[in-house]
Amino acid sequence: MKVDLVIRGGTIVLPQGRFPADVYVQDGCVVALGRFDGVTGKREIDAGGLLVLPGAVDGHVHMMDPGHTEREDCTTGTAAAAVGGATTVIEHHRTEPPVLNAKIFAEKRDYWAKKAVVDFAFMGGAVPDNLHELKGMWDMGAVAFKTFTCELHGVTPMYPGMLQELFRTLKTFNGITLIHAEEDTLLKVNEKKLRESGRKDYLVVADWRPPETELLAISNAVVLAKEIGARIVFAHVSLCESLRIIQEARRAGAKIYAESCPQYFYLTKEDLARKGPWLKFAPTVRDPENVAQMWRELELGHVDIISTDHCPYPKEEKAAGLDDIWKAPYGIPGIETTVRLMLNGVNQGKVSLERVVQALSETPAKLYGLYPRKGTLLPGADADILLVDMSAREVLSNDTVVSKCKWTPYDGMEVQGKVVMTLVRGTVVAENGRPVGEPGYGQFIPRLGAGK
Repeated sequence: MKVDLVIRGGTIVLPQGRFPADVYVQDGCVVALGRFDGVTGKREIDAGGLLVLPGAVDGHVHMMDPGHTEREDCTTGTAAAAVGGATTVIEHHRTEPPVLNAKIFAEKRDYWAKKAVVDFAFMGGAVPDNLHELKGMWDMGAVAFKTFTCELHGVTPMYPGMLQELFRTLKTFNGITLIHAEEDTLLKVNEKKLRESGRKDYLVVADWRPPETELLAISNAVVLAKEIGARIVFAHVSLCESLRIIQEARRAGAKIYAESCPQYFYLTKEDLARKGPWLKFAPTVRDPENVAQMWRELELGHVDIISTDHCPYPKEEKAAGLDDIWKAPYGIPGIETTVRLMLNGVNQGKVSLERVVQALSETPAKLYGLYPRKGTLLPGADADILLVDMSAREVLSNDTVVSKCKWTPYDGMEVQGKVVMTLVRGTVVAENGRPVGEPGYGQFIPRLGAGK
């Protein structure tokens, strides 16, 4: 018997454990795991000595396309995703025009289908005046709706009364929202004081966005979500104390989840003081003690999802903040480094690989309605596969960045653990740090059950 592809000799890693097995692929899907005599592949890949992981489902990317393609575009961004090990990206609504209704959703879907290297899904945006548009996007396959509790990137914030209406609207069709949670009035008071002081130093960012801005916004949203029974995910949670608030609500039966990103596991205020605009993102960096504890929170299962919050800007835009931090935009690239940084944490003994696979692949696929097509290697799933060499060491460098921005905040950092091959639906899209997939190969993946 012959199938399209056999990946031989590797060790499968899933959240439930690891085991030696070959992977058999037919028509872009996993059809079997095991060792079967007499079954060969039209193509065979030797994975001896490598780990075989499900591709990452990156729940938080900003590719800027259509709109700001001087920063990133669909093709460069998804090629970078392929190199980094993200086989499905969930693109957010902040393009031009922003995705706030079904018509724009469909136009962007069709536009991306001609350009994407890996598979993709979309979040719509939720703002005060478009709540009546959410169901239309949901029916078209939106996986969630992104909203902000603060003014950032030109997005209108959702204050508590507006959040309440959003949660009630989503409850009518069991929708889910991803919330950028920082308290807007505190931020504005802090900003006013800092600007009046004349400060331009790098730690302005930390003083502008201190821990209480996140804690208060999360606390407010938790109260409303518990009362209404809404499903919510908090984006890029940066504080262990925030995770404890979320866990307390979960224990009480709330459907509340936490996303975080590698920057909150690696970067500190000391790094911000040195690197300034290259580490200007929101929420901001935290103290070293908090960073160290975030790994423990991940291992305990208190961080549900690891995403990238890939938000790249060209070097010249970020460098504008070298002498005046106010002039640098918020955002950093991350789609090429996230999987490697988490593998590095495994090698350092900070977290198990099984938990990393769960947070990078299985849980985001489940929360956003893409499982079991995505996020697993069980038979029937798309053959989205990473071959990983856990012993390989490399130094992250601006010189090897595929993203159009051509820089990484981790430039010069040595990591151990490398994605050596990425496959999407059984086709190799990246190998040894180089994208080899074709633009237009990536498919739109609607949420399971969309339109029914």
